[in-house]
Amino acid sequence: MRATATLSATTARVTHVCNTRDPTGNARRTPASLRRAREGHAPRIARLGARIVHAMVDDDAPELPDYDVVTLGPLEVSAIALSARDWTGGSDDANCYVAAIDRGYVLIAASTSSELKLMKEYQGYWSMSEAAALSGVRPPVVYSIMDVDAAESVKDAAQALVAAANGAEPDVMCISSKNSDAKALANGVKAAWELGACPGTVAVDGFDAARLEEFVEALKDTPGIQVAFNRVPYSLADRTFETNGTLAACKRLGVGVVASSPLGEGSRVTNTTHAECDQALVRLLAFLGAMVGGGVQRSPLQVSLNYVMSKGLVPEIETRMGSLAWECGGSMLWRLDENAIGILDERCEAVEKGETGDGGGPALA
Repeated sequence: MRATATLSATTARVTHVCNTRDPTGNARRTPASLRRAREGHAPRIARLGARIVHAMVDDDAPELPDYDVVTLGPLEVSAIALSARDWTGGSDDANCYVAAIDRGYVLIAASTSSELKLMKEYQGYWSMSEAAALSGVRPPVVYSIMDVDAAESVKDAAQALVAAANGAEPDVMCISSKNSDAKALANGVKAAWELGACPGTVAVDGFDAARLEEFVEALKDTPGIQVAFNRVPYSLADRTFETNGTLAACKRLGVGVVASSPLGEGSRVTNTTHAECDQALVRLLAFLGAMVGGGVQRSPLQVSLNYVMSKGLVPEIETRMGSLAWECGGSMLWRLDENAIGILDERCEAVEKGETGDGGGPALA
């Protein structure tokens, strides 16, 4: 094993933790990270994990994934996150979870109580697998996005969420509240934490720079509570939270950033059938994918996600397809250089100013 510090991005300290058992550099087979549960565990666990076990196709010993680790506040997690939005626990979901864990995903998002319950069940089953006993393994970290209405307390919202999830508690509570005063919300977090209703690691959803600073400042007198990240929409198609100074504020405050919709609304960045897809940008991404992959062709999808990572954010991927989770994972363990980022920034700026010509842009028409 080796650990190599690669760069300090906008909000994340990036470290590559790589399995180097293949000295030739050849691609290893897909590792099987979730194996049969150890003997003697309760039948309930076996039933909960049956779909995950069935997703495995061989009986080889588990291998340690190639981790691309970044820092989000107090957390060390994967450079990409997987959202379990709309998951119900079917075979497709199990296959996707297996592919993501094998690929080195650590950070998992749940947006409803049922998703939280399912992800904590999968997490519990993983903890009893052979893979969990590997030296250097990183356990999945589940964050739950919790809406807090202005008229309700953080404590009540958290208790209702956990109760609806049959007692499953998230590792990180991500608080979404559009109307609440940031200082009042922080005081609510403190009250909930003191009563054991909220974990000590929290995150926020969609906070701008001023609101985030007020929230963090209000928590300074409670060292037991740490703010891990601010979850904001960010992609090549929407850089609002960069241009309005929020990303810079996150860096200054030591708060990480998770990018929701990292491919834009409807995956418009790479979905060429989308009415607002920038076709010239897709061609540019494909060109860069051939140039920066170190002899490996990177897809436009992988390059666009890597752009988000290279800006210091952790992209949050929504999918129920194992193959797509695996492809998205290919955006880890490398970074675009400053020149490539500059080229993409210029294209984004041209689009934002409406200087795109007839679908190609000045340099690509």
